[in-house]
Amino acid sequence: MMDSQQVSRTYGNRCGLPRRKLLQAGLTGFSALTMADVFRLQAATRTDASSPKTAVIMVWLRGGASHLETSEFRGPYSAIDTNVAGIQICELLPRLATMADKYSILRSIAHTGGGHPAGSLQVLGGDPDAQDKVTPKLPDWMSIASFVRQDSRRSLPNYMAINPVDRYDSFTIAGPTYLGPSHAPFSIVGDPSNPAFEVPNVGLAPDRRDRLERRMQLKSGFDNLRRDLDTSGTLSAIDQFEAQALGLLTSPNAGDAFDLRKESTSVRERYGMNAWGQQLLMARRLVEAGVEIIATEFDGPLCGRVQNWDDHAVNQHVFDAYKFRTPVFDQAVSALIEDIYARGLDQRVLVIVAG
Repeated sequence: MMDSQQVSRTYGNRCGLPRRKLLQAGLTGFSALTMADVFRLQAATRTDASSPKTAVIMVWLRGGASHLETSEFRGPYSAIDTNVAGIQICELLPRLATMADKYSILRSIAHTGGGHPAGSLQVLGGDPDAQDKVTPKLPDWMSIASFVRQDSRRSLPNYMAINPVDRYDSFTIAGPTYLGPSHAPFSIVGDPSNPAFEVPNVGLAPDRRDRLERRMQLKSGFDNLRRDLDTSGTLSAIDQFEAQALGLLTSPNAGDAFDLRKESTSVRERYGMNAWGQQLLMARRLVEAGVEIIATEFDGPLCGRVQNWDDHAVNQHVFDAYKFRTPVFDQAVSALIEDIYARGLDQRVLVIVAG
């Protein structure tokens, strides 16, 4: 199960494309586009203000989950029935087994990459090259979504990464490339389950917000004097970064979106009082705050000895690794799906779990 993308069946036709066409586009890689194609997509995605805001949350399993112990293909663990007739998953995923009617399992996705970096570039950016690259040539689909949905009126960045999807060892596997740095995500690092966790430079007291806004207006006046001298696009990127930063500092809602202490203890515990559970709880809070593109990576100590999903005998025995990490995964992902439905977000939020 975890080696495939799990897609909410109820996402429907919100983006204006038939479901089959949408999946075909995804399989070829959203990023296998020319700039003209990207601009056409940007124009096509403009909707009136009354349209519901769709959003996507991607959960990335760095290294890729094994077919073993995630479906009916198994080693020492049994396959169990789900609440959908004919679908079985591993006994290590009992919570997800109770809600198989709320997600789809795509088993047909494959890549031709010779290694994890190339495979990641194919899945995330549509790069057909089978060779590993140190840095990507094509933007990832999250950056493209950020580009086509850019809106300067937003108080929060529209693309956020909680424990960013960006690297595989010394290789960079995602990034905006030719779209420019302003379409990279606002990155949130650290363990949100840590009581001392906080997102720096978010939210200011009202009196400090007013003073900051006056200073930014003065600075903007000076910047306008030299704008015509810039031909590289650098100033444009800087302007967008500054607007993003100013929004985070001055928005009264920004601090609330990141503050997991505003959730009840029972909700936090349902997700799991660990990094993965709290990452997904923060993702749900950001969606409700209006953020439309959220990426988060499951790696680190919760994976076990090698801290990723790249299980080989020389790394960590796959069966021991899954017995260690799968209960945490099962709790966090099932809580997110359950919460999305309970809060009426299922008609506008797509959750993808992939590696």
